[in-house]
Formats: sequence, C-alpha cells, structure tokens
Amino acid sequence: MRTKLSLTRYVDWLTTAKHNLKSFSILRIIYGVALLFLLVPSIPERSLLWGPASFWVDSEASRRGYWTFDTVFSKDSTLLFDLAYFGLIALAIVFILGWHTRIITPIMLLMLVALHANNNFMLNGGDTLMRITLLFMVFANLSEHYSLDSRRRRRATAPRRHLVPAHISNAAHNTGLILCCFQIIVVYTTSGIWKVIGDDWLNGSALFYALRIDNFMLYPAINELLWQSNLVIYIGTFAALLVQTLFVVFILWRPTRIFALISLIFMHLGIGLLLGLWPFSLAMIALDMLFIRDTTWTRAEAFLQSNPKIDSGRQWARQWMVHLKSNVK
Repeated sequence: MRTKLSLTRYVDWLTTAKHNLKSFSILRIIYGVALLFLLVPSIPERSLLWGPASFWVDSEASRRGYWTFDTVFSKDSTLLFDLAYFGLIALAIVFILGWHTRIITPIMLLMLVALHANNNFMLNGGDTLMRITLLFMVFANLSEHYSLDSRRRRRATAPRRHLVPAHISNAAHNTGLILCCFQIIVVYTTSGIWKVIGDDWLNGSALFYALRIDNFMLYPAINELLWQSNLVIYIGTFAALLVQTLFVVFILWRPTRIFALISLIFMHLGIGLLLGLWPFSLAMIALDMLFIRDTTWTRAEAFLQSNPKIDSGRQWARQWMVHLKSNVK
C-alpha cells in the first residue's frame, strides 16, 4: 500500500506541473554565454581549429572511425564554414534571448556536435557535458521566464494551442530535469571518488600543480600568490574532496545543499578565473542552478525588487530606454 502511494505521488509530481522553470531559464542563458565564450575568442583561429585549415586532425579522426560532420561545417569551402560558424554564434545569441527556443535548441545541439566533431582535440569535460544535457533539454521548457518567448506569450490575446497534452509535456520536461540532475550528480560523484583514490589530491599536490600550468594562467600573479600559501592549498583541496564526493548526500538536506552549491559555484568561478576554462566553469554552474527551486528564485526577485537602490537603478534604466526610443523615432 505504501509503495503504491509513493508511486502515485511520483507520477503526480511528474505529470501535474513543470518544475524548476526559472532554473532552466537561467541555465539557458548561462549555456548561451558559455558557448559564446568558446566561439567568439576563437574567431581569428576558427579555420585552424575547426575549419578548412584543420586537416591536421583528420588522420586521428579516420583512425578512430567517427564521422566529422563535414557537411555541416565544411572543410572544403571557407565560405560555407564561415556561414555555419557565424550562424552558430547567432544561434547562441538567439538561445540566450529565448526566441523560439523549442526549435532553436535541437538545431543548436546538432551544430554544436558537428563543430566539436571537426576537432576532438579542442574538447574538454564541459563540452561533453553540454552536449549530453542539451539533448535532455530538447524536451524541457527553457523559455518560460526571462525570454522573448515568455514576453510573446504574455502579450498574446488568443488562447494558446497545445499540440501535446499537458501531462505528456509536463512529464517530458520533468524527465529532462531528472536526467540533467542525474548527469551532474554522476560527474561530481565520479570526480570526487577518483580524487580520493589517488595520492595527488590527498596530499594537495594536484591543486598545487594545476595552479602552476603556464598555458592556463590568465593572471599569473594571482596564481603564484595562491600556490605559495599552504593554507589555500589545504582548504581548496579539502573543500573539493568533501563537496564532490558527498554531493549526492548533501543535496538531500536544504542546509547542506546550500553549502554544497555555494562551494561548487565558487570553485568553478575559481577555475574560470585562475585557469581560464570559462566554458567548462559556466556549464557546471548552469547545471548547479537546477538544484535551486523556483520558490527560492521568487524570494530573491522579491528581495531585489524591494531594495530601493536596485529599484531606482531599474527606473533610471527604463527612463533611459524611453528616451533612447524617442530619439530613434
């Protein structure tokens, strides 16, 4: 009887309503920004990295036996490659703005996979994680908030037509949420376990040497200041081992979940700042957002709106936009 009630409760949770809509909307924005962090700085070297000048990777691709999607990002025509490359940048911007996200998401996923397949030497864990979770997000509602889609829906006068029944749409969205959360749990748990079973992380040398990799230093002076401090190395190492290994336990209780998420967000901000791996860091931070409930985002918005300084800044920005529009006309 108890098992039947639990199953009924889970089915109701899965099919009654879409969960974490604001978290998914924030994830959409951060994913788009992460993609721009990858594509825009690479514009000067795009041909060498992924385009017609990247034939140096094809021998490895042939040996491994995978298709490089040359029909999408052509290596035979600079014009076709540039059209696809800048088209992907445009899609990332549209994805951030949340315009026709249901259509844009699978197209952007296909083009991202095609770009990555042109040169697998340029990839890291963040790229792989983004491709996997984007596949799950095809079934989720990413534009309910902070998007042009939501603005269009609010202004629409005619009732919306739903091609798919609400309970199926809700189940697809929530299944995507579960799969994305499961994926990030797998990443943190396996990462923590591999750290624990090795000697380099237990004695602190892994973080020490990571901060000293010349090719990844954005601000060498900051890195040098940090790796010379035993206290920083000890605290950073202990925090990474604790939070990642026990992440699946921490998320079960709200106080420990808050501690884990804050720790991980600061850890990934540190990775982006100190090692320059911003696409990876932003992808991880974006997925961390899924463990924050919409009620928390609503309370945060209410707090910001009640803050007089922020409210005055918002009013000034609104007046400036009105003034700008009047001048344009």
